[in-house]
Amino acid sequence: MKTDRPARCLPFASRRQRGVAAIEFALIFSVLFMGIYGIAAFGGVLYVQQAISRSAEDGARVVYFSNGTATSDDLKLRIQTAVYQSLAASMIAPGNAPAMKEVWLRTHMAETPPEVILSDPRQVEVKVTYPYRDNPLVPPLPLIGNWVPEILFGKAIAARPLS
Repeated sequence: MKTDRPARCLPFASRRQRGVAAIEFALIFSVLFMGIYGIAAFGGVLYVQQAISRSAEDGARVVYFSNGTATSDDLKLRIQTAVYQSLAASMIAPGNAPAMKEVWLRTHMAETPPEVILSDPRQVEVKVTYPYRDNPLVPPLPLIGNWVPEILFGKAIAARPLS
C-alpha cells in the first residue's frame, strides 16, 4: 500500500525553503567581506607605518652625507626634504609624479611637519608624525571606522660626523 503523504508535503516544504539560500549567502558574504576588509585595512596601516619609519631613517641618513660645516638650519631643511621625498616615493600619497606627491604631503602634514632635534652636537633625532585617520590608505567603513589609528609615528636617531 502506497501513501501520497510525501508527495503532498513536498510542494509545501519547498515553498517554506524559498529564499533561504539568499539569506545564507548574505550572512556568509558579510562575514567574509568583513574579514577580507579587515586584512586589507590592517595591511594598509602596516604599510603606511613602514613607509613613515623608512622616511625617518632616510632623513637621519642625510646626516652621514652632509659635510660637518653645514649649519643646523640647513641640515634641518635637508633632513625634512629627504623625509618628504622618501614619503613621496611610497604609495601613501595620491598622484603619479613624485613632485605632486611631495606637494600633497607638505600640505597634508603642515600641522605636524617632520621634527628634527639637534640637542646633542653629536646626535640627530628625526621624528615623523603622519595623520592617518585624515588620510587613510583604505577608506573606513561607516560603522567600524573608529578603530583606525589617528596618527602614525616614526623615529630615527643618527650620530653626526665629527668635523
